[in-house]
Amino acid sequence: MFSNTGRHAQNKGINPLLIIILSVILLIAMVVVIFTSCNRNNNNISDDTPKETLFVEQEPDVVKKGEKITINDPFLGTIEIDAVHGFPKNAYDNTNFVVDENGMMTYYIDNEVASCMGVDLSEYQGDVDFNALKNQGFEFVMIRIGGRYYSEEGEFFVDANLDDYYNKAKAAGLKVGGYFFSQAKNAEEGTAEALYTLELIKHMDFDYPIAFDWETIEGDSARTDNVTNEDLTAAALAFCDTINQSGNKAIIYSNTQLMYYKYNLEELKDVDFWVADYEETPSMYYNFTMWQYNIEGQVDGIEGNVDMNICLKNY
Repeated sequence: MFSNTGRHAQNKGINPLLIIILSVILLIAMVVVIFTSCNRNNNNISDDTPKETLFVEQEPDVVKKGEKITINDPFLGTIEIDAVHGFPKNAYDNTNFVVDENGMMTYYIDNEVASCMGVDLSEYQGDVDFNALKNQGFEFVMIRIGGRYYSEEGEFFVDANLDDYYNKAKAAGLKVGGYFFSQAKNAEEGTAEALYTLELIKHMDFDYPIAFDWETIEGDSARTDNVTNEDLTAAALAFCDTINQSGNKAIIYSNTQLMYYKYNLEELKDVDFWVADYEETPSMYYNFTMWQYNIEGQVDGIEGNVDMNICLKNY
């Protein structure tokens, strides 16, 4: 028969092994609590951080020898022209371009977003609410840096809102690219325009490319009226090479007509294109990385019309 006094004496004792086991359990519990708390905090930070596009890019095929392009020329109607051998082809599936009820364009690959939205701006847009742009889902802006007048003297100018737009876009969390309105007649002038551009933005940090924006002047005589294909291509290359050598990324802005008829694309196979094409889906046969799809966009934060763009490459 066991004594009650003896049993009570054993309960009052402390087993060392039990202490070790309890200590280990307590330590594990503390680690789990700390890990869960940190993970919760990290998730909260992530949820509050604006999400950026996860690009899903495709490698385009190149034009093979003998390929033809059928295009609808505004003056000649439906015609067939030779495709430029070796130039990258448009690899986008037009059924994957989707426009929402507000006119915003998005491109998808395998149900994943593969584009981001942007606008291009100049001083003509006046006061812009960049926070409103950000809140609507825009991720980038292309700001006019400056240009060259199309008179024979061809003097340079700076966009009056360059610094203001740049600072406010950056403060709103938007990525920034730019463009220079060119009226270059040869490679030497293309280089001069690029150097002027770099001087204007030397205190800035651009995320997106800087575009060579050469355009024909409708309804007036211009210093560039008789520029040859060879000289225009040389000017574009000189501009882009100078911009790229500075550590920035260059791109050529062009409408479809200039790409088909004016640029010697054989020499521009390594240059990205920002194409202006105002069809419901892009008609351009060749590859491009940015698409200006609407010049009459209406968005919160900008009075009047604005050019709408999507970017299809992760710059």
